[in-house]
Amino acid sequence: MKKVFLLLLCSYSSVYAGSRVLPPVVDNSIYPAGAGSSASAPSSNVVYEILGRLEQLQIEVQQLRGVVEEQAQTIVDLKKRQGNIYSDLDLRLQELSKTNVAMSDANSSTGAKNSLVSEQGDSSSNVNAGVAQIKPAAITDKERYQKAYEMLRNGHNNRAITAFNALISDFPAGEYADNSQYWLGEAYKVNQEMDAAKAAFLKVVMKYAGSPKVPDALLKLGYIEFEFKNMAKARDYFTQVTVAHPQTTAAHLASKKLLQMDEMLR
Repeated sequence: MKKVFLLLLCSYSSVYAGSRVLPPVVDNSIYPAGAGSSASAPSSNVVYEILGRLEQLQIEVQQLRGVVEEQAQTIVDLKKRQGNIYSDLDLRLQELSKTNVAMSDANSSTGAKNSLVSEQGDSSSNVNAGVAQIKPAAITDKERYQKAYEMLRNGHNNRAITAFNALISDFPAGEYADNSQYWLGEAYKVNQEMDAAKAAFLKVVMKYAGSPKVPDALLKLGYIEFEFKNMAKARDYFTQVTVAHPQTTAAHLASKKLLQMDEMLR
């Protein structure tokens, strides 16, 4: 009986195993690695970084446009200014030409009137009065000094030298003679004409002894001698400034130079 029961149990198990459907077996080895997974989307941080760079580039482009527009406006303004300068110069030349023509006509009229003095009587006095009205006012020594100084300040050294020499020649005892003599020395010094500069500064000391430019002239003489390694002369000039003009700026600078010379000897 037991044998029969075991046989029935075995037969039933085999039938159940045959009827059971197993899941299909998939061989993943035939697919390339990673083919089954979809490509991951780009990171949001990268997108934000690209957007930030684009925004920065836009800002820089706008800044460059502003610089270009500003430079373009500057060029326009410079062209306008240049045009105004040329126009002003042309007007001045025209006025000067008209003045010369008027003076020439007046002079010729004066000559004609003078030739008829014996016949015309008082006519010559009327002509002279007309000429006096046309004749331009003389330039003062102050105006000439200011123009010469402006030439030197703007770097026109040779023109300044000519102007200062002419001013000193025309007004040797004028109010601006001592200053003109001093700045003449400065102009020569800037031009590296040291002998002429020394002569000009010495004239300030010798010819205009009471001028406030004397201590400055002595200081510049000391600088020139120091530059050429003439230490004894340089020390003499610096000492003169400190002794004779102790409360001046030149004396303060001369004292510093003397200390520097003392340090060099140590």
